[in-house]
Amino acid sequence: MRVLLLSPLFTKSYWSFDKAIELIGCKVAQPPMGLITVAAILPQTWEFRLVDRNVRLETDADWEWADVVIVSGMIVQKPDLLHLIGKGKRRGKLVAVGGPYVTSIAEEAQEAGVDFLILDEGEITLPRFVEALALGETSGVFRAHGERADVTKTPIPRYDLPKNLGNRAPSLQDGFFLFATEGSFGASMY
Repeated sequence: MRVLLLSPLFTKSYWSFDKAIELIGCKVAQPPMGLITVAAILPQTWEFRLVDRNVRLETDADWEWADVVIVSGMIVQKPDLLHLIGKGKRRGKLVAVGGPYVTSIAEEAQEAGVDFLILDEGEITLPRFVEALALGETSGVFRAHGERADVTKTPIPRYDLPKNLGNRAPSLQDGFFLFATEGSFGASMY
């Protein structure tokens, strides 16, 4: 399975950190931690390609390569997240979304035509998504129903994926900001 992981554009806000990242000469303050954690949770026999649209836009080759597209974002990324759902569907791709925005307001992603909603705690709902794909399902909604993830069992994020973002993305060596991807129940970063 080839998975295109897309991080939507941030609208100009507190979360875009424009002035701070300008000072360090980067395009983003951090890699998309939720998506690189998603990549760590999904089967490691799958292939992953990460595109942070705040660093570079995906190419036609990225879209053609992918079997499934996974998009994750916060509410400040809503316009681009909804755009990416439509773009993926127009290209005939299976599109799955998760993260705090769609966990809070899933209806908007459904109206945009998303195939899979991976809501709540990704450690719990991503395995259900994988099972659905293995069964040949082409749509579904996966919720944790109050179950909480044991984050001590969450695999280490795939820090190898952000290196493919290009030289204008910060690296661990650059000392980019790290945010906790867990911390408020029911609003995981996945």
